[in-house]
Amino acid sequence: MTTFALNNLWTYLQGLSLSQEDRNWLASKLQETSYQVDPYDISPSGDTFFADSRNVKAVEDDIAEAHLSGAKFTRLETKEDITDFISSL
Repeated sequence: MTTFALNNLWTYLQGLSLSQEDRNWLASKLQETSYQVDPYDISPSGDTFFADSRNVKAVEDDIAEAHLSGAKFTRLETKEDITDFISSL
C-alpha cells in the first residue's frame, strides 16, 4: 500500500467513532510487514492457510527438521492411535 493510500485510509478511519485503543491497533496493523502471498502459487486448492508466508515457512522448517538424522516420528494409522496420541499431550 502506498503512502498516499495509507494517508487516505487513515483520514477515513479518523472519521469513524473508534476508541483510542482501536485507533492504535489499526495504526500498528497498517505498519506491519505484509506476509500475504497468492495461495494458488503454493497450493492447488488455494487454501488460505498458504496465503500467509509465515505458515509456509513453518511447514518448510518442519519438513527440513523431519529429514534430519535422528528425527522421531509417531505413526498414526488408526483412530485409537490418534486418540492415544492426543491423550498423551
